Amino acid sequence: MNTPTGPPPTDRKDRKLAPDLARGAMLLLIAMAYASVYAGGGFGTDVSGEALPDRVAAFVTTLFLDNRAFPMFAILFGYGMAWMVARQTARGTADAEVRRLLRRRGLFLLLFGFVHAVLVFPGEILASYGLAALVTGWLLLRPNRVVVRAAVVFAVFYALAVPAAMILMAAGSAGGSEDWGLPGYLTVGDWGMRLVSAPFSPLFIAVAYPLLLLVVLGYLAGRAGLLDDPVAHRALLTRIAVGGVAVSLAGALPSALVAVGAVDAGGLAVGLFMGLQVLTGVCGGAGYAALFTLWSIRLDRTGGVVTRAVAAVGRRSLTFYLLNSVLVAVALHPELMGLGTRVGGAGALAVAALAWCVSLVLAAWSERTGRPGPMDALMRRLVHGGIPRRREPRPAG
Repeated sequence: MNTPTGPPPTDRKDRKLAPDLARGAMLLLIAMAYASVYAGGGFGTDVSGEALPDRVAAFVTTLFLDNRAFPMFAILFGYGMAWMVARQTARGTADAEVRRLLRRRGLFLLLFGFVHAVLVFPGEILASYGLAALVTGWLLLRPNRVVVRAAVVFAVFYALAVPAAMILMAAGSAGGSEDWGLPGYLTVGDWGMRLVSAPFSPLFIAVAYPLLLLVVLGYLAGRAGLLDDPVAHRALLTRIAVGGVAVSLAGALPSALVAVGAVDAGGLAVGLFMGLQVLTGVCGGAGYAALFTLWSIRLDRTGGVVTRAVAAVGRRSLTFYLLNSVLVAVALHPELMGLGTRVGGAGALAVAALAWCVSLVLAAWSERTGRPGPMDALMRRLVHGGIPRRREPRPAG
């Protein structure tokens, strides 16, 4: 028997603005977080000796982006999974078939992520979400109390695992290379490193970062329909936005101050500060998602062409996640255009913003012409079978 999974799902033709707007804006934050790595300013990097604009960029990135965009995306991913299961349940799909769809989605995300990691960015997140779908997807066919218990178990686990992992990372990076995540393209060793590291990255992220907790929180939010009916949940969303962002900023501040040299800390303290930054990113991701959802209440009535373009990016999030990553890599990787070593951290953020603007233009054109994102359409076809129907073009005006 199918287990109820929340309110009746929204039909694709009547999609709510909030989830798509949040996904579209979130892709800008992820592109910026990736760009910082190419400029040598990834999370936990000491930039105290860099130029003032680059120190400011690193401070802002640590405070607002690092381990904040990723949690927001993870929560939205879980939300989308809950939405998919609710829709299948409403159609009377058998539990066995729903499990098969969840497995296929997880496996194909692993495949997409593996290819992306090998060819573009080893620190990518698609494979991690595929792993999360395979590990936790069964919860979507269980009662809410089971999902809540799983969230509690994951919260306790990560409260212990994240600080331990960050302390080890801080100890390992002391005096080490800052471009650990950026193998090149020119040697057999580079490609060997890409191939070897790709399968282990999702496992590392699942243990060292609160991935599984975030996805399960997304399941709970999806079952409650928080993003589909923001007006009805305005008070709760406001508390999540204000409290989540406040906790996020407070938890990230010590790491941001250490990164720019404003606070001098030893290895253990640096690791603990990093652990605090990562753990409070759970609150940050939830707060950002709630903030964009509240924003959508007004934009749903008054939003113009830019709002529609951002939502169009969110409706094609897989396609534009990959496109942004490729554009950022081509522009910034030292063995491609190589701008990362010349423009610094501040310039890298600008490059990421430009890449996202390209996505905005392409997404707006796709929306007007009724075209799905090619990678999103391919994923739907692989998971569900069949050829996705082309949406009707939007009327002009």
